[in-house]
Amino acid sequence: MNISIGRYKNNWDFFVYPAQLPTVSENIVVTQRLDENALTTLQNGGKVLLTLKKGSVPAKLGGNIAIGFSSIFWNTAWTNGQPPVTLGILCDPGNPAFGSFPTQKYSNWQWWDAMSHSSPLMIDSLSKELKPIVRVIDDWVTARSLGLVVECKVGKGRLIISGIDLLTDAEKRPEARQLLYSLKSYMAQNEFDPKVSLDLNKVRSLYQ
Repeated sequence: MNISIGRYKNNWDFFVYPAQLPTVSENIVVTQRLDENALTTLQNGGKVLLTLKKGSVPAKLGGNIAIGFSSIFWNTAWTNGQPPVTLGILCDPGNPAFGSFPTQKYSNWQWWDAMSHSSPLMIDSLSKELKPIVRVIDDWVTARSLGLVVECKVGKGRLIISGIDLLTDAEKRPEARQLLYSLKSYMAQNEFDPKVSLDLNKVRSLYQ
């Protein structure tokens, strides 16, 4: 939206989401832990979306990283590691995972809620072959490989791991509901075909 008053003008982006969302017909288990139902689903070749509760990721796997929404103007070498220590996100807007969650390559304000309810994941601790759907840009001083959303195979099943907590207080978070719907819609399509396999114990290690 653009507004002009005399010779002054400014513009803003507005993100509007539907109050009601269609039901995704595909049988997808959404969980914050790999409980018996989720494990059985994976073993039988089904689909699971693991959305980790904020604060549950162990420190050594990314839980102690102070995630930031926008660029830091003074790098951490000058600020003694003063948080935040990351520089927003990077993603591919053409990825079908964002079919119902329009985005640019970088974090705009529709990502504020997600990043405020998330813990980054240390990708290399899972697999160096993983390419995150949503990557977190680390400070250049540490340059760690971090992600917020990744996809993988576990046994016969297919799994999306979200470092974004998409369930807690969802009734007050339209952005979280919309992103969850977009991810589930993607998982219901044939395009959801992860190439990298992860060991179940590595996935379990992501929460405490």
